[in-house]
This record gives sequence, structure tokens and C-alpha cells, in this order.
Amino acid sequence: MDGPESGAVASVTPPAITRFWEVDSWRGVAIITMVIFHLMFDLRNFGGVPVVLHEGFWFYFQRFTATSFIALSGVSVVLSYNRALFKQGSADGLAWKIARRGLHILGIGLIFSLVMRVAGLPPIDFGVLHLIGTSIICSIPFLRNRWLTLAVAGLLYALSYLLKFMNLQAPAGVSWLVPLGIEPPGYYYSDYFPFPHWFAVFLIGVFVGSVFYAGGTRRLSLPNLGAFFPFPALQFLGRHSLVIYVIHQPILIGLLLLTGTITLG
Repeated sequence: MDGPESGAVASVTPPAITRFWEVDSWRGVAIITMVIFHLMFDLRNFGGVPVVLHEGFWFYFQRFTATSFIALSGVSVVLSYNRALFKQGSADGLAWKIARRGLHILGIGLIFSLVMRVAGLPPIDFGVLHLIGTSIICSIPFLRNRWLTLAVAGLLYALSYLLKFMNLQAPAGVSWLVPLGIEPPGYYYSDYFPFPHWFAVFLIGVFVGSVFYAGGTRRLSLPNLGAFFPFPALQFLGRHSLVIYVIHQPILIGLLLLTGTITLG
């Protein structure tokens, strides 16, 4: 295990501030791009708008959004760990505290899965909330060893492309392998983040957090732009990203239905 000078936490250095404007602002940007992408998704699926989302501009737009959210979740778990460690003075109980946060997000993801199945909509077997919740729990052993974090991220990233190259398929109707990126034939989904690839992205976020925010303080020089437009608005969105994620699709679909832009059924 790395020592305090090289790991995610330097317990002798108190956190200077509890939040960082650049982290919340980046997450706010990702929230905006997520809403835009899901608007296009709804227009295509329910309004018949002929837009291609799985390649070209919209594919990379979605990848930017997803990579931002997941990497920032990795950064945030390091920041949360550092703040809690400084507040209580020891690591006792912190693993369980982080695990509870992961279980909370995973639980919301499971509720989404149930709602989608009951509604007869394309399934969410392992969506972004499942991925983030599971990743938070699985990241606990890596929070104080940045180089192990980076090494495991690299291995998982390579494994994800090996699985893709091998083109493995699960038996028809078998969904429990889906989180590993092994899909049954004809598998269709509305939200899917295979664990090996995207946990690697999450761990890269943990690595970034352990390098640039070691000990809960910013380790790089940035001008303080947090009070200047549009950063306060972006920070507000970033601080409430989970709530916005949960409610934005019902609001979007409701507005599109009210305006007659789309029809369901």
C-alpha cells in the first residue's frame, strides 16, 4: 500500500475546501449533454425522428457524457473518502460508509430495471446507475493505492477489448452475463454499461482524484472561476446530478407528450 505522500489520502494535510468548482462544473456540463442526448433518444424512439445515435457525432457525444459521469464518480469517491477521513481522524468505518453510498445508487438502478420491465420497455440489466453503484463498492480497496488503481484499470480496459474481439455470446435468454459484456443473441437495451470497460474508466477517475486532489486539497493551480457565469449554474446542476438523472426522463417525455411531439403506444 502506498504511503500518504503517494496515495489518495494525506491525513496530515487538512482539506482546504469541501467542494471544487471545476469538478461540479464538469459534472454540470455532463448533465446538460445527458439531457440533450436523451431528448434525441426520445425523439427517435417515440417521435420517429430519423437520427442515428449509434455512430458519428451522437455516438461520440454520448461517449463524452458517459465517460465524464463515470470518471467524475471515481474522482468524487476519493474526495468523499478524504473529507470523511479528515473529519473523523481515522479510516474506521469509512469502507462501510462508501459501500452504503454504492448500495444506495445500485438500489436506484435496480428500481429503474423493475420499472422498465413492468412497463414493457427495453430492459436495463446493467445501466449507468448499476455500474456506478457497483464501481463505488468495488473501488474501496483501491482508494489508497493509486498505482494499483491505474494498473487494474489498464488490465480491465484490455480485457474489455479482448472480450469484444472474441465476440462471446451468452445463451439465448441468459442475462446474468450481460454485466460482463457477454450478451445473448439479439440483445436490445436502453441503457448498458459493461463492467470491465466502464469500471476501468471509473478507476481512472479514482487515479485522477488521488493525484490531483491528494489529501483533499487541489494539487494543481487553477484560477478561481467558480463565481463567474456560467459556472455557478453548472455547479448547481453538478451538485444535484443524481436527482436530475432520476427525474429528467419523465419530465422530458411528459413535455414531449404535452406538446404533441411524440406519442406512446
